[in-house]
Amino acid sequence: MKSYFPSLIWGFIILVISGYPGNYVPKVPVWQFDKIVHWAVYSVLSVCLLIAWNKQYMNKKNRLKLSLAVVFIGAFYGGFMEFLQDNIFINRSGNWFDFIANTIGAIMGVLMYPLVIKYLPINRWFKIK
Repeated sequence: MKSYFPSLIWGFIILVISGYPGNYVPKVPVWQFDKIVHWAVYSVLSVCLLIAWNKQYMNKKNRLKLSLAVVFIGAFYGGFMEFLQDNIFINRSGNWFDFIANTIGAIMGVLMYPLVIKYLPINRWFKIK
């Protein structure tokens, strides 16, 4: 059960960050910096989800289905956040390009997962065998 905590906590962090009023978000003078942030945030979400499902991921016949499910979850959650920004959150606006960056981030997280597992001591932290 504790392997699910990172993805739940990270999903909550995304919700809070996405709901933060837009006029309080600092402006960064780098072109399209926010797309890089979207990419990174949803990459981390994908890695957290795959950590939770690490045992299923290690089974080669489940790997593709699980990877597609994680990308779908990331894309759906990213789309849901853009919908909330456009319709619910104050001083925020949904954006198709942000949704695309979220989805690309989810895909990149799935692709980076083998490197993360190899080079970070996540196996020890969560006692994954």
